[in-house]
Amino acid sequence: MPPILVIAVLLAAAVGGGVFVLWKARSWLRQPPTDHGDWERTLVDWRNLRDEGVLTEEEYRKVRTLAEPRTRVGTPDPGTRKRPATGPSGPDHERT
Repeated sequence: MPPILVIAVLLAAAVGGGVFVLWKARSWLRQPPTDHGDWERTLVDWRNLRDEGVLTEEEYRKVRTLAEPRTRVGTPDPGTRKRPATGPSGPDHERT
């Protein structure tokens, strides 16, 4: 096989591979995000840290504000759900 033909085939393969990579990247970027459950679970984890006293209410609000654009529209905020009353081992009053 002549060297010019080998170079042409390799060049065509490189261009085809580049087009394929661009096509996959473009389709990946157009997909809607599907990590809503992950963010909701993360917010629940942050809320639990707040309830345990590891985070202050202000720190929790900051985390929740940063995560809000990533959560689904129409889902209730995990911080607004009613929590059960704390027992004798917890604080005297329930945080809201």
